[in-house]
Amino acid sequence: MATISEITASRATAGARYAAAITEFQAAYADLAGIDAALNNASLAGRNGGPVPTFRGDADRIPWEFRHPVYSPTEGSSLITARDAKRASVLATFSAA
Repeated sequence: MATISEITASRATAGARYAAAITEFQAAYADLAGIDAALNNASLAGRNGGPVPTFRGDADRIPWEFRHPVYSPTEGSSLITARDAKRASVLATFSAA
């Protein structure tokens, strides 16, 4: 049997993992969506064999259903802004070589 302090410690560990996972999800989503957007940009689209499949719609924030009042209470930064920054970065570093 677990004590209340052991269960509370397990909750804190799970909460820290959850907060880290949300942060990683936001970064990975922005990177992948930004790279997809760059590849689908008119200046690159003809060079990669056509449009690449990507996300449906534009998610901008972590939905309420995935926010936790202690470990991930806010909606976070704009995913669209991060995606657009990644797209701009990819396009700025593109070389036709």
